[in-house]
Amino acid sequence: MPENESFWDFYWETRLLSMENLGKRAAILAASRLIRRLSAQNGRPLRLLELGCGEGQVIGALLEAHARVCAESASVGIDYNAQSLARCRSDYPALKVIQGDFTDPLLLNPLGEFDLVLLVNALHEVFSDCFSASLGHIDVTVGKQKVEQALAAATACLAPGGWLVLFDGLEPDGDPELKVHPRFHNMQARREFDTFALEYTPFNIVYRETANPLVLELSQHDFTRYITKSIFLGKQLWQSERRQSYQYFTTQEFRAAINRSGLFIDVLSTLTVNEEKWNYRVTLEDPAEHFPDEHILILAQTK
Repeated sequence: MPENESFWDFYWETRLLSMENLGKRAAILAASRLIRRLSAQNGRPLRLLELGCGEGQVIGALLEAHARVCAESASVGIDYNAQSLARCRSDYPALKVIQGDFTDPLLLNPLGEFDLVLLVNALHEVFSDCFSASLGHIDVTVGKQKVEQALAAATACLAPGGWLVLFDGLEPDGDPELKVHPRFHNMQARREFDTFALEYTPFNIVYRETANPLVLELSQHDFTRYITKSIFLGKQLWQSERRQSYQYFTTQEFRAAINRSGLFIDVLSTLTVNEEKWNYRVTLEDPAEHFPDEHILILAQTK
């Protein structure tokens, strides 16, 4: 079968069949198309760097698929989690992996330049690490500054003409204090919300009861945090997910941050990948209310 678009559609449909995290799936598909484009232009093996690589699901899948055009032994994955990196080393032994803080320029500078830098569900962890005990929630100002610093460090790793692939959570545009009215489908779903409100640590969740115990009033800000975390409630991953906020930048803030980092945005799209799962738990009372866009995908090139 020739390696045309139909081939790659079939390849990724098969390769990613078991990947539940549809967000990573979207990032992998976008990066794959970019790698094919770059390989045709550059005529040499491409170097990939993933910051916050975890178990290597993204960079590993891309290197396996494009082994003929990527320099696997010259590509690098960085993460601070030793357990995740052990799995990454086991699954992708040719990939160089480094345990450390990818926001540290002293760690990144000696690595050289890369054709593709991947930031997939990584920057929200930088933001979430800025929890302030004195405030009782994430210090938003400090968190956004740290994200911009991490973005600048990532950009510095790009070779001339190199590309950044960024995929992460999205803060909805508009008034964060706008009120929404979720209706839970049953008391089990309502109890899960109560667990979320009690155990979620990045921000204090504020809501108002109504005459119907299945209907609440809360801000768009807090509802967005609930709905994007709802798929983890009752699962083992909740113990880590309850400490992280997916949301930190709006679309406009992402655009501004990318521009300040010296990159040109080629693709910017927002998407929701879990709405079907959300609908099992909750609907919104007012037809004018809607689920938020969940993720943002950005492909940006050095100027």
